[in-house]
Amino acid sequence: VQLWFQWAQELSIDVEWTGSLVLAFNDADIAEITRLYHNGKKVRVPVKFLGRDETLKREPVVNPEVRASLYAPVSGIIDPFQAVIGLVGNGLKNGGQLMLDTEVTNLRKSYDGYITVQTNQGELRTKVVINASGLNAHHIMRMAGEDWLSIHPRRGQYFILDKNVGNLVRHVVFRAPTPKGKGVLVSRTTHGNLLIGPTAEDLTDPDRRTTAEGLAEVIEGAKHLVPFPYERYAIAQYAGLRAIGSVGDFVVQHSKTMEGLVNAAGIKSPGLTAAPGIAEELVNLVADLLPLDEKKNFDPYFDFPPILRELPFVDREKLIKEDSAYGHMVCRCELVTEGEIKSVLKMQPAASDLDGIKRRVRATAGRCQGGFCTPRIIDILSRELNLSYDQITKFGKNSKLIYSDNRPGDE
Repeated sequence: VQLWFQWAQELSIDVEWTGSLVLAFNDADIAEITRLYHNGKKVRVPVKFLGRDETLKREPVVNPEVRASLYAPVSGIIDPFQAVIGLVGNGLKNGGQLMLDTEVTNLRKSYDGYITVQTNQGELRTKVVINASGLNAHHIMRMAGEDWLSIHPRRGQYFILDKNVGNLVRHVVFRAPTPKGKGVLVSRTTHGNLLIGPTAEDLTDPDRRTTAEGLAEVIEGAKHLVPFPYERYAIAQYAGLRAIGSVGDFVVQHSKTMEGLVNAAGIKSPGLTAAPGIAEELVNLVADLLPLDEKKNFDPYFDFPPILRELPFVDREKLIKEDSAYGHMVCRCELVTEGEIKSVLKMQPAASDLDGIKRRVRATAGRCQGGFCTPRIIDILSRELNLSYDQITKFGKNSKLIYSDNRPGDE
């Protein structure tokens, strides 16, 4: 958590330290939050056991059947997209290189101690490879002859609700966890929406589709925590996949079969929370293999392009005078201008598709989910990146938005 405090400031990442409440409704829940309380005390995490009345005083909208809760004041909410973009952007700023759409097809240890990484875009030679490939980490391990770990996907389905109800709760609200995780939560986001979910569905194959059954489970779980007509305010739903390793815990260690390969595999929830600690451990593991010297001119900072709606009016006027595109509203729901969209097409790492723009400036993320602004963004992408309409995608690869002109030859 301390590193997230530091990184949020240095990398301009939106974080709010809201605190969390883990609710208990029965004896088993109370036993679980009591265990969590003692664990927190052992590692010096500030936690407090609250009775029913204290819980309802702190969060009046929770289910009145609650019997107790565990309050953790250092819990918070973060913009996960900003976190990733900020970290990658800082790496690029300090001399790193980003290769997208690059699939690893094989690893080979050479006689000179180097590892040859074969990809669909050619070969790379390096002394150290860090395997942080999520659901595919065990496939990379098998390329090195390591077959003791298997990974399967665990699907989590979510609802995103309108900003009108974003302040329903003040804390991140969970139920006492089970072996599958923290279960359904109710939380606002750093953007002002309300988020409910996830499910925890173990799958054999990656499947990011939402299901009627899964979404019904989310609604039911959220209503048990905080009774509310969530269905009325839902604007989007989605599913993500967590990487569940067969050993039950994170695997952060040297490869057992190929010197120079370091594995960070099976990083399930709370992987985002643990990311800074995992990164520090990876540095220690790399130091076992190579002499590491601190980069003397390292720049720890990263700035995102300006977001017009967050600026004082005087600064907005200044931007519009400098570039009239900042006065052209493209996304009405999230108040995103053409100038902001153009700026993230030029930043590093740059956006190059609809979802890349959404995760940087929120265009298409509002109430209408892109119903108004998508055609306008397609025009901007086509013009600024010199792409034909059928080259523009939602999230790369084969996610085309337009396949052909239905009136060929019509000017």
